[in-house]
Amino acid sequence: MTLTVEDGSIVANADSYVTLDAYHAYGEARGWTFRDTDSEDEADLRRGFDALNRNWSYRGAQVDDLAQVGAWPRYIPDGRMRYAVPSDSIPADIQNAQFELAYLIKGGLDPFATLSGVVKSASAGPARVEFLGGQGRPSLTAVNGLLRPYLLVGAGQSRAVRG
Repeated sequence: MTLTVEDGSIVANADSYVTLDAYHAYGEARGWTFRDTDSEDEADLRRGFDALNRNWSYRGAQVDDLAQVGAWPRYIPDGRMRYAVPSDSIPADIQNAQFELAYLIKGGLDPFATLSGVVKSASAGPARVEFLGGQGRPSLTAVNGLLRPYLLVGAGQSRAVRG
């Protein structure tokens, strides 16, 4: 099944921000090896696309939140009545992040793994904090570095909302 690539024009049923050929070119330039079949590489790209759309919160808003499948393209205002990112394209950093995720998935990353661990706590006087200890999500340094300019909050952080 061939990838359906979102190019910024709100492509129906899109399942990738990149082509398989672009993924191979990016990876070959970095000395990566790929799976035995194109369909396996395409599956990794689809999982990377899904992860980009579900695991990070981006600044701005989708261009067409009813019609588009993924988080991109987006309107991201720069504060001066202009848009910091063209709303009819997919930024290269987003595409590169999908390449990096697909390659990590090929290596065994499950971007949707359930966290496990135990609740731990620490106290200092009357202050007490609880957190999940044990196994957590892996640090995705290359991906987070590419996404940083577009994120609503920093990597590994949660947006705090006042109740």
